[in-house]
Amino acid sequence: MTTFSYKKILIIKHGSLGDIITATSVIKAIRDKFKNANLSIVTAERYNDFFKTSKLIDNIIIDNRNGFLITLKFISKLIFNKFDLVIDLQNSNRTAFYAFFFKLLSKSKINGTNYFCDFRYKYSYKNPPSVIQGLSNQVNLIDIKVNQKPYLGWLTNENSYHNKIKHKNFFIINPGCSLKNLKKKWSPSNFAFICNFLIKKKILPVIIGTIEDKESIDVIVNIEPRALNLIGKSPLSFVYTLGKKALGALSNDTGPAHLIAATGCKIHLLLSKYSNPKTVIPQSSNVSYTISNNINDISTNKIIDQINKIIIK
Repeated sequence: MTTFSYKKILIIKHGSLGDIITATSVIKAIRDKFKNANLSIVTAERYNDFFKTSKLIDNIIIDNRNGFLITLKFISKLIFNKFDLVIDLQNSNRTAFYAFFFKLLSKSKINGTNYFCDFRYKYSYKNPPSVIQGLSNQVNLIDIKVNQKPYLGWLTNENSYHNKIKHKNFFIINPGCSLKNLKKKWSPSNFAFICNFLIKKKILPVIIGTIEDKESIDVIVNIEPRALNLIGKSPLSFVYTLGKKALGALSNDTGPAHLIAATGCKIHLLLSKYSNPKTVIPQSSNVSYTISNNINDISTNKIIDQINKIIIK
């Protein structure tokens, strides 16, 4: 079967928001390559609306990644669909388990990194490529070319552009972090210091985040109440639109940073030893970073120097 005869294709992609954003360019390339194919994706429930709005996918299959018996039933349902091609963009131990059963019980061809793949991408574990480069290399095995820039233009929503920000110079502050990765979180008091610096420069700090970030954001706005607090008011489409208008951004290593970077906004990342800048952060010229073994050893003065490089044109 040639690549042009694949009519039913399954993509597998779970992971963090940053992982999903990174993968959009690959998924767009798959869509462009197989314009007439029926394209399905296995993903987490929280990304259902994201993929539905993107118009890249025909069918969204929710995988809640449950226990062994439920997972076996889930795999059997996937196999029943008789996909011609399975593209594993997750490449985890779990999806290798899926691939084993696809190989054993179906005629599906598989593209990924695990042992059971027909089109297997191998790389050096000692010197791995960046996530996007690895995925690009992987799908290149089935003659798909990726431009590696996240495909997110469909997120733009000018109607969501906050009235308090229009016609102002502003700078995005993203102090949040996954509750599982608190070791990647810079002190909120440091973010407050940066907000104060920006206000003295007549630049409005715009704080984004979800309810999970409330504790950190409360600290910031208590210290610097003149910052604009958009906690719980910054859906992905709004963050993307903000990124296109902002002077710059400062962020921990978290999903929205990938979204902001994709707009071309100059963003500076705060990294600890738990983030590998060669593999996981956005790989583009508008992204800079400061890294330290302990993220809270990064001084505010050092970050102010970096922000000055962004805002002084």
